Amino acid sequence: MSSLPRSIYWLVLCQGLLLTGNAMLVSVNGLAGLMLAPDPRWATVPVTCFVLGGALSTLPFSLLMQRRGRAFGFAVGCLAAIVGAMLTAWAVSMGSFALLCFGMMIIGCYNASGQYLRFAAVDISPPERRAQAISLVLAGGLLGAFFGPALSKITVNALGTTYLATYLTLIVLAVLVFIVTRMLRFPPVPVVSKDQPREKVSLMPLLRRPGFVLAVLASASAWATMSLLMTATPLAMQACGYPFSDATWTLQWHMLGMYLPMLFCGLLIQRLGPLTVIVMGAVAIVACSAIALHGDSVNHFVFALILLGIGWSFLFSAGSTLLTTQHTDAERGLAQGFHDTVMFTSMAVSSVMAGVAIAGPGWVQLQWIALGIMGVLLTSLLVLGMMMVRQRRPALG
Repeated sequence: MSSLPRSIYWLVLCQGLLLTGNAMLVSVNGLAGLMLAPDPRWATVPVTCFVLGGALSTLPFSLLMQRRGRAFGFAVGCLAAIVGAMLTAWAVSMGSFALLCFGMMIIGCYNASGQYLRFAAVDISPPERRAQAISLVLAGGLLGAFFGPALSKITVNALGTTYLATYLTLIVLAVLVFIVTRMLRFPPVPVVSKDQPREKVSLMPLLRRPGFVLAVLASASAWATMSLLMTATPLAMQACGYPFSDATWTLQWHMLGMYLPMLFCGLLIQRLGPLTVIVMGAVAIVACSAIALHGDSVNHFVFALILLGIGWSFLFSAGSTLLTTQHTDAERGLAQGFHDTVMFTSMAVSSVMAGVAIAGPGWVQLQWIALGIMGVLLTSLLVLGMMMVRQRRPALG
C-alpha cells in the first residue's frame, strides 16, 4: 500500500493552528457577546455570525480553489483572519457589539477556507489512503485542544481590556498558516484551452446520488449538534455558577474527544466502511445527551462533551470520506462547496438555538433537539443506505 506524502504532516500543522484559533474563539465568543450585547439573549449572535461567514464563503472558496489552486485560496482565507481579528479587537476596545459580530463574520471566512485542508490532503494522497489522509489532517485539531483553551486563559486579560489579546493572537496563528501553505506544493490547476469547451457541472446529478446526500447529512448533523451543545456549554456552566476555568477545562476535554479519535478513524473507516462509522457517531451523540440530561455537575458536562466530540469525529470523518467517492474531478469544487455550505448553514442555525441555554431550562431543551437531529440522521441512513445497495453505484474517483 502506498504511503502518505510528507506534505500531509504540514497540513496537519496548519489544521492545528486553525483549530487553536477556533478553540480560543469558542472559549470567549459567547462570553464576549454576553458582555457587549444589549440583550443577554443575543449573546451567541457573534458565534452565529462566525458560522454565517463560513456558510456564505465556503462555496466561493471551493470554486476559487478549483480555478486558482489551494494555496491561493488559503492565502485569501488568512487575509480574512487578519482583517477580522483587527475588527474584533477594535470592537472589544470600543464596546461595540455590532462590530464584534461583523468581525466574527469575516473570521468565519478564514474558517471556511481552512476546512479545505482535509480535501487538500486528498488531492496529494493515493486514492486508497483518502480516509487516512482526511482523518490524520483533522487530528491536527489535537494541537488546538491543548493550546486553544490555554491561550484563551493566558490572553483573556493580558492587555487590560478583556478578550482584546485573545482576538489579536489570531493574527499570529493566521500568518503561520499562510507561511506553511505557501511553502507546500499542491497539484497544479488543470489548464483548459480557449478552444476546449468546459464540462458543464450542475447540482442535480449530485443530489440524485444517495451516497452524496448521506455524506452531506452526516457532516451537517455532526456540526449542527456540536455547534449547538459546544456553543451553549460556557453559557450553561456560567448559569450553573461555575468559573471560566471550569468551562475552558470542559472544552479542552471536548476537543480531545473531537480530535484524538481522528488518529485511528481512517483505519476504522477503511475496515468497517463509512456507513458503520456514521452509526457509531450517532450513537455517541445520543449517549452525550443522555448524560447531559442526567445532571449538571462539572463531571456531567465533561463526559457529555467528550462523547459529543467522539460522535462528531466519527460523523465528520466518515461523511467527508464518503463524499470523495461521490463526485468526478469536474464536480469536485461544486460537490465540496455544497457539502460545506450545508454544513456551515446547519451550524449557524444551531448556534442561534444555543442562545436559549442562557436560561436554566434551555440546556435540557438543547439535548432533545440533538436527539431529534440524530433520529433524523439514522432514519435517513436506513433509507439512503438501502438505495445505495440497490443502485450499487461504483465510486467515481
